[in-house]
Amino acid sequence: MPHEFEKTMLRAGSLLVGAMLAAAGGYLDGFTYVGHGHVFANAMTANVVLLGATVFTRNWHSAVRYFPPIAAFVAAVWVSQAVQVVSSRSRTQAPFRSVLFLEISVLLVLVFLPPTTDIPFTTSIAFAASVQMQTFNKVNGRSYSSTFTTGNLRTLAEAAFTRLFRGHDREAAGTVRDFSVIVTAFLLGAVAGGGATRTFGNHALWFDIGLLILVEIVLQTGWGLPSAVRLSPRNVRQADVKHKNGARRRDGHQPSDLPV
Repeated sequence: MPHEFEKTMLRAGSLLVGAMLAAAGGYLDGFTYVGHGHVFANAMTANVVLLGATVFTRNWHSAVRYFPPIAAFVAAVWVSQAVQVVSSRSRTQAPFRSVLFLEISVLLVLVFLPPTTDIPFTTSIAFAASVQMQTFNKVNGRSYSSTFTTGNLRTLAEAAFTRLFRGHDREAAGTVRDFSVIVTAFLLGAVAGGGATRTFGNHALWFDIGLLILVEIVLQTGWGLPSAVRLSPRNVRQADVKHKNGARRRDGHQPSDLPV
């Protein structure tokens, strides 16, 4: 129903969920880089650069391993878009929990695979992480990435500059707070993922699975969220209008007068 749909959207856009997913995204990058051929699960820019470098040096054997994650990333974007179209039309069930179920299922299969080749791991994780990135893309109404950090760092730096040199802007202060948490969570996740992989190998994925299950619990119950954020669908509409108005200002248009 509409109320449940909006309530789940609100929970999915909370700082707690955003930080947990950023940590999970960083963890997967640390896992694949340390344990599976120095390939990144989420950072396609790095994979494209490494692909170009290996092609230039004619190291074809190494170049081949960068193609599958890039292809999986593109395919996952399509899948996520399709899921969101169906969800937005029906407005009966938000896609977030379905995406988490898909990601957890992929990681569960990988835990039990023998550590023979890297390509099944990097390709499957790139697919799952890309679906997560496309689906969970707002924190407190602001666009962010839960699986890589370049854009998040830019947003943090811009907001910090505004906060320090353009007056005490409350919106900028909120952005600095949120994105400081997101960037830090990603870094800690990457450190944990690399360290756990050195110690536990592929079984290090159990820690990431546990973290995603905690996110599922938060989406289902609102555990750990303030009651006002947990229950009010009005906050969802306010955050959505705020985000749209910010986009309109950047495009040189007047803010919308949509009722909230």
